[in-house]
Amino acid sequence: MKYTSYMTKIIFEGKIIEVGKNPIESFKKLEINFDCQGGICGLCKIKVLRGMENINPKTESEENFPLEDNERLSCQCNKITGEIEIKNAEW
Repeated sequence: MKYTSYMTKIIFEGKIIEVGKNPIESFKKLEINFDCQGGICGLCKIKVLRGMENINPKTESEENFPLEDNERLSCQCNKITGEIEIKNAEW
């Protein structure tokens, strides 16, 4: 049986970090700001430059939040299956 391997990582402002079982911890290591962690406050809003297809679909909280198509709330990105490149989203 042949297995496909891929690198699960986040690229943020020149920093690269491998994603473990908990993507939220990876975002925190990259110093992404968090507050509520429930998809309510929007403090953790990010812009996805590449790899949106490697993140779980938007949650109901994100669907109800004013986000552009390429923006996510990083606290709601609980499954990353490949490489993504992000930056802080501006308000």
